[in-house]
Amino acid sequence: MSPEFIAKAVGTLVAAYGTDHVRVGNEGARTLVRIHAVHLYDGCQPPMTPMMLVLDPSQPKPLPYVQTGQLLRNGKAPRSTSAVIVGGESWMQFSFNIPWEEPNGIMRFVAAARQRFAQDD
Repeated sequence: MSPEFIAKAVGTLVAAYGTDHVRVGNEGARTLVRIHAVHLYDGCQPPMTPMMLVLDPSQPKPLPYVQTGQLLRNGKAPRSTSAVIVGGESWMQFSFNIPWEEPNGIMRFVAAARQRFAQDD
């Protein structure tokens, strides 16, 4: 990811979710963006989750994380997940190949990450 994309993505997320609902911090070269609540699909438990996005210029795409304990819309835990510490908090990372191209923007990436929880496995 380019530094220009990261700066634009942060601005887009703050504009979309509001300054009261987005926290931005840095860990070295990485930019951490914590969104207070992202709506998931009907049936997901809970129906909203905090989301952490790690924007790292050394990575090819953003890294998404959600609140630990998130369930799919069928009530089951998603497969291939693990808990990790990011920015001093525990988050669920999941192995889900989110298609990514910088020109598509960060909001499309967030939508694709949300899509993971609409699946039944």
